[in-house]
Amino acid sequence: MSGSSGSGVRTVGTPLRLRRTAQGWLLCAVLLWAVPALVLGGAHGAVSAAQDHAAPAVVDAAQVGAYLADADRVATAGFVAGTVQLSGPGQQYQDDLKSAEQALERAAGHDANGAGQLQTVEGLLVEYTSLIEQAHANAGRNTLSTAYLGYAAGVMNAPDTGILAQVAALQAAEQDRVDRQRHSGWLAPAVQIGMLAPAVPALVLLVSTQRFLSRHFRRRLNPGLLAATVLLLALSGWTAAEALRDYRAFTTACDRALPRLTAGWQARTLTARAAGGDALAVFRGIPGQPLGGDFGTTLAPLTRDAGAPAPAPTLAPAPGDLASPAGAPSQGKLAQLLAGDLAGADPADGRRAGAEHLLQDYRRFTDADAALRQRAGTLGQDAAPATDPATVAAAVGPAGTQLGGAVTALDADLAARTTLARQDLAGAEATAGSDQGLSLALPLLCAALAGLGLAGLWPRIDEYRAPR
Repeated sequence: MSGSSGSGVRTVGTPLRLRRTAQGWLLCAVLLWAVPALVLGGAHGAVSAAQDHAAPAVVDAAQVGAYLADADRVATAGFVAGTVQLSGPGQQYQDDLKSAEQALERAAGHDANGAGQLQTVEGLLVEYTSLIEQAHANAGRNTLSTAYLGYAAGVMNAPDTGILAQVAALQAAEQDRVDRQRHSGWLAPAVQIGMLAPAVPALVLLVSTQRFLSRHFRRRLNPGLLAATVLLLALSGWTAAEALRDYRAFTTACDRALPRLTAGWQARTLTARAAGGDALAVFRGIPGQPLGGDFGTTLAPLTRDAGAPAPAPTLAPAPGDLASPAGAPSQGKLAQLLAGDLAGADPADGRRAGAEHLLQDYRRFTDADAALRQRAGTLGQDAAPATDPATVAAAVGPAGTQLGGAVTALDADLAARTTLARQDLAGAEATAGSDQGLSLALPLLCAALAGLGLAGLWPRIDEYRAPR
């Protein structure tokens, strides 16, 4: 009687459980594909939006600022040197304007929402170039030429309403867009971990089914279920590793590589503005009065973060012994740009040597400003800086000890660093944007999981369908 009862329980309960297990396993296989595909698709969408639109718009805005600041510097230097009367502002001025206009067009293509602000920049740029043309047309009349050049400098450099201020605001708005993509809900750790949730019930079902079959059918191992378990663990590990890799790469791109690249362009903007400010101060200098300009204030963001206490006023900025890594700035744009290139960098790749050379040229740049001011301070009461050949040479001369040559050398160093930063950003973006084939393999592997599970269960289900 007990045997018959035991047999009855087996013939009635076991087939139903096996069929329900098969159905549950098929549902797990579908979820193992659908949930990671949904999360990875959303995450890659956020990454693509940042890579294809927001991040390029940030870089474009930073480039606009650098090109326009250099155009203003070159134009002002031409007036100081007197070459503007022969050749106008010069070819470099025209090339800078062309590069800035191209960057503006790219920025407009990357973000239609910034069209209003871009139009404001374009309108101010038209006004600026018109003033430079008026200054050029009146180059032989010092009063008018000085006035027009001063107006042009105001349009370019006014703290809140100038072109460079508008460009900085545009860059900040685009950076906010990158930050929103960086903190997308699809990239939240809870969501990334949650996409592995279907693997838990799937693993529990596999283990419990294996134990059930072992007890009821006297078989220790089921090859199909064992293979499904191994494949499930491998797929879960691959998915987790891919999600972690993408998250780290995108974090590196947004939090390190992109700020480093924009810091390079901003450093070029600041140095061009500082050199242009010195040249304008010479051009507008009054006999017997110290050379004006705000060279130190303009360069402050290079070695000091926003909101940091301002140093005591000096004739020229004193960043310390920047000729050695120990004297490298720990704050500001230079610290961002050179992060990791001085401490722990591989000497073989040349990054450390390039960083040290940049710091040396930065020191020469600030020394050239100090020498210019010292020279201007020795002029007599009746001598204007713009009429003194030695002062003019100190302001715009091409030698390494003169401000014109020093800013050219420093800009070349900064350009080299921005190239490296762009390569770093491209590498991080490529890593974050690639899923290593997981999106293609996921449905195939989940189908294989479903097949292996059914292959392990079907012979047992078939036993009850066979005639007895």
